[in-house]
Amino acid sequence: MVARPLGCMLWATLALPAWAAIRFVDASAEAGLQFVHDSGMVGELWTVEITGAGVGLLDFDNDGRLDVWLVQGGPLVGPHKQPPPSDRLFRNVGVGSELRFQDVTEAAGVSATRYGMGIACADVDNDGDTDVFLANFGANQLFLNLGEGRFRDASASAGFTGERWSIAASFADIDGDGLLDLYVANYLDFQIAGRQTSTPCSTYSSRPSYCAPSNYERVPDRLYRNLGDGRFDDVSRRAGIDAVARAGMGVVAADFNADGRIDFYVANDADENSLWLNQGDGRFADGALLGGAAVNAYGVAEASMGVAAADHDADDDVDIFLTHDVKESNTLFVNDGKGWFEDRTSRAGLAAGSMAYTGFGTGWFDADNDGDLDLFAANGAVSIVEAQRAERILPPLRQFNQLWLNDAAGRFEQTDGGPAFASHATSRGAAFGDLDNDGDIDIVVANNHGPARLYRNDSAPMHWLGLALEVDAGTALGSTAWLDAKPPRRRRSHTDGSYASAHDARIVFGLGRERAPQWVRVRWPDGAEQRFGPLAVDRYHTLRRAAAAQ
Repeated sequence: MVARPLGCMLWATLALPAWAAIRFVDASAEAGLQFVHDSGMVGELWTVEITGAGVGLLDFDNDGRLDVWLVQGGPLVGPHKQPPPSDRLFRNVGVGSELRFQDVTEAAGVSATRYGMGIACADVDNDGDTDVFLANFGANQLFLNLGEGRFRDASASAGFTGERWSIAASFADIDGDGLLDLYVANYLDFQIAGRQTSTPCSTYSSRPSYCAPSNYERVPDRLYRNLGDGRFDDVSRRAGIDAVARAGMGVVAADFNADGRIDFYVANDADENSLWLNQGDGRFADGALLGGAAVNAYGVAEASMGVAAADHDADDDVDIFLTHDVKESNTLFVNDGKGWFEDRTSRAGLAAGSMAYTGFGTGWFDADNDGDLDLFAANGAVSIVEAQRAERILPPLRQFNQLWLNDAAGRFEQTDGGPAFASHATSRGAAFGDLDNDGDIDIVVANNHGPARLYRNDSAPMHWLGLALEVDAGTALGSTAWLDAKPPRRRRSHTDGSYASAHDARIVFGLGRERAPQWVRVRWPDGAEQRFGPLAVDRYHTLRRAAAAQ
């Protein structure tokens, strides 16, 4: 067990309303995070141009600070720009609590010039550093981290086949062999080549607009098993994943029915959502409809984009939150502990406030470190806003992002979140992590055809406890930690979820005004459990799995 103090100063806080203590600021410019997404729009109103893109947070050089990988689009038709647009990798070179980023894309050997959508980050070869999978419109890519700050494009040998339109992916160990396997969510059968130059779709006013997913055929998702030698085997057919074709946009892995096996929940656009339950023999069965998580309480399949999974109500199971299209509320599915879900969106206060927005990236995180999980949604329309078209705004799809605070009694209240939420954009991906190591969670938002935004969390400080989980042989991703409290709070180590994005794998427990050392219990992916403590607060601790953990 290694403790690393971060020198965070805790100010005294007054008895203010919870919303008054929340403050996010746009620190993109001062931190040097300069990136503009290129959607490749040429006036044809192609659906693909408004769908990307995501953002990944990863410590690619193992220096203890989160770096940022931003996914790029680019031209959809020729002539192509030279040099072509590429994803950009920004190294976190800040000192102490300062945020400062340096573009190291070329120095790191990253050449990601395909039309990008999403990103997934994890150590796929168990060599101690973080690798990157890119979900693209077209062939997907795998970049293996070589250490010493460099990547190698291993796409050709990895075994990822096909030219589908992929949006999101999730790394998880589905068979308990210590290797991370990969689920890829595929969207629509959409082709640029041969399409007419004018769009067949329109708004109710008969003005041209982007086509809905109902205009296109769906394609099945893919599941790849990690063979451990740099190759992945497509087991989609054997697993049963390719039995259905739905418009997948978001995916998250967790044990949803508490049987000790990793499952996948998939957010599908205007289709029933999928809950692929791991049967333990290499097969998966879709339990979403029977389990109450395929459609909302009214039996309607909504336009699901982003997905988040966490124990938001501290009852020791994994709940699900989904973002949806305008005029559809976002949805909260509450787990009964055995994989049976109930739509409690309205009861939780999350319905009415989301009806006017189209949500994409989302996540449960403790914005104010008071101990419970709050909610964020990155919003941006998919149908043209006529007032913005009249003002020649490109794309005319801008909306405001939203933040809801958890009152710890099962209800959420929307708050303005501070100055970072005062501007609107066409937001898509959202990644969550502690970029400045001060114990509170920051957000990076990827905006379609616009600049990325770093929302630094400057909320009034509270006490906290941070955990970085490590396993000597195998993976720590998918581990669960419980804080000794009443009720005991549960957090998962994961990088997936949201929309097309990847997150900080570390766990942060908000402690409010509690400053006493803490005890935690960790259940590792192989089921072994350990108890650690007492752990000093207001710092990160690296917890390692003991060889003979029981």
